[in-house]
Amino acid sequence: MAQETRTTDIFGPKLVIETGNPQMGSAGRTAFTMQSTTDEGIRFIQSHSESGMSKIMSEGMLQVETGASSLVNDDQTTFQFVAHKGDFAVNADKGHVKIYGKQIVLEASLEVVIQAPRIRIGYEQEHKTKDIKILGQSVDVKSQKGNLADILQTSSFIKTFIGSPGFDLALKAIGSPLG
Repeated sequence: MAQETRTTDIFGPKLVIETGNPQMGSAGRTAFTMQSTTDEGIRFIQSHSESGMSKIMSEGMLQVETGASSLVNDDQTTFQFVAHKGDFAVNADKGHVKIYGKQIVLEASLEVVIQAPRIRIGYEQEHKTKDIKILGQSVDVKSQKGNLADILQTSSFIKTFIGSPGFDLALKAIGSPLG
């Protein structure tokens, strides 16, 4: 498709809408762009390029709100992301990713993977998490340290006593239900 003639509409000193810019950017020529700047120079840009990439960029904070109308039911999905092809990624390069809700469901047709050097399930405050259920036809736990490793007899502490005359005493010493 041929590039259209460049048109720029300036709506005062803080808002510019432009179409048909022939200048090449990282995503190709810009088909459409809307740019706004605050008095402090904080920019907001919405654009669509000839390559098909669309972008919303805010140098400040960006908040999206939905479902505030009284016509919306509480059980209705009012905000949905859909990636028909390809991946969906959320990055917080220098911060945390927080998801809040009455119930959070992670569902996958193949696998759910949680990867990190440390993984904690439950509150840091002892006894605040009331219940954890692991339900499955097959549950495999591999551990080298901790009270679960002691119960499973896979900890290095327990392995030193297996087969020795004091093994039963060692189980009692750590409070193992096997002792």
